[in-house]
Amino acid sequence: MIVDGSFLKASYKGTILTACTQDGAVGKILPLAYAIVDLENNKSWEWFFVQIKGTFGVREGMCIVSDRNESIFNATKAVYPEVPHCICTFHLWQNVKRTFKKHHKQLKDILFALARAYTIEKFEYHMTEMCKIDPRVQPYLFEIGYEKWSRAYSKVKKSMVMTSNIAESINAANKDARELSVMRLLEYMTNLLQQWNNKNRKSAMETSIELGEKYNKLLRENLIASEQMTVK
Repeated sequence: MIVDGSFLKASYKGTILTACTQDGAVGKILPLAYAIVDLENNKSWEWFFVQIKGTFGVREGMCIVSDRNESIFNATKAVYPEVPHCICTFHLWQNVKRTFKKHHKQLKDILFALARAYTIEKFEYHMTEMCKIDPRVQPYLFEIGYEKWSRAYSKVKKSMVMTSNIAESINAANKDARELSVMRLLEYMTNLLQQWNNKNRKSAMETSIELGEKYNKLLRENLIASEQMTVK
């Protein structure tokens, strides 16, 4: 579950909190909940998570992905103490970039390679490369917790969800609507998500294969690529 908050730009201000996930079959955004609160703080996030937990419960293999907002971390500890909380890799990179400005251009590719590595051996290989560039980064990342942002150390199967991009997609979709009044914004969100869900439902009903089109296409591309390989 990916969560995020965005400021409203109308006269009365406020913040819209969103929670979404990714449909494993087709890779589409699946919105779960949204709410408008006065401030993005511990109380508002805790209330939001209580509503979500009351509706969806706790699912097997569940994790929460967000930026490093302290209020989100505090609220998840209170409401979802048993659920791992992961950090968006892109937001982690932004923190590293600001903290280690001198070498940030050299560090970027290695950091994302660290996050994507599937094995601890591969992770350690990239970490060694990073330490050669700037040894200060390793203790910084260790303190954050490798399990919060890397596949190799993750306590859950994060699959392809390494960032909070799908939450950012919702923010981008409602960017202009956040200038509307609260009631108009809520109407906009209802219509937007109904359109998305209806489109995805229609696509799913028209699919005659077990896999969604996105992953079926990926398999076809890999098959074609494999046929062009030679064994040495």
